[in-house]
Amino acid sequence: MSYSINELAKLAGISTRTLRYYDKQGLLKARRDPVNNYRYYEETEVDQLQKILFLKLFDLPLEQIKKVMQTSPETQYQVLRSQRTKLVAEQQYLDDLIKNLDKTLATMKGETQMTDTEKFATLKKEVIKNNEKQYGTEIREKYGDAQIDCSNQKFNSLSENEFSHFKELSTEILTELKNLANTTDIKQPAAKHLFDLHKEYLLTLWPKDQYSAEAHKNLAKMYICDERFSKYYEEGTGNPEAAKTLKAIIDYYA
Repeated sequence: MSYSINELAKLAGISTRTLRYYDKQGLLKARRDPVNNYRYYEETEVDQLQKILFLKLFDLPLEQIKKVMQTSPETQYQVLRSQRTKLVAEQQYLDDLIKNLDKTLATMKGETQMTDTEKFATLKKEVIKNNEKQYGTEIREKYGDAQIDCSNQKFNSLSENEFSHFKELSTEILTELKNLANTTDIKQPAAKHLFDLHKEYLLTLWPKDQYSAEAHKNLAKMYICDERFSKYYEEGTGNPEAAKTLKAIIDYYA
């Protein structure tokens, strides 16, 4: 079945302007009627548009979507399959969150009791979820799915005391870095102490056999190459040079 640009826009719930933009960007090329030069779309384009709109739902930028659409059907299938896995994980997370909140409310009314492990389970999952949302693509490309999944599993198994210590480490790292930002003397004891804190922080997240000096340095490189990491340290210390200082200290002591 063929669709005019207006018919396809109505069918997909988007504007004709969006379809024209996709055409101009080479993301979804319309066919042209040889008589009147009007745009029209066949079943192939309809299927392509469905995939594009699915990928947009997953917050992928158009340039990345375009690259995906230029790959083989098998690769496109794997990309969508991967996104489905993420959706299932998100659904499970929300189900667990609702269950945990319901049990918290029931505990507050004296109807049941929660173990300390149950109290912190959802909080740990929230940390993992936020990290995946902000940095998941980059760190998975750099370290691989297996290592990141293993790291998430380790973090999720932290005890209440270990989880509290993790949060204390995060705060202490920013405090120490704030005092050292812009320093040129990275041989001072305070700099070595900051490195030790950061290594302990990573070992809370990473299995010990996955830690190496090279991996530590590669992570530090991301701190200055990725503005999201730089922004985190800048906002946490009030100093725009904080990430550079941290990288210099890690490079020296790792």
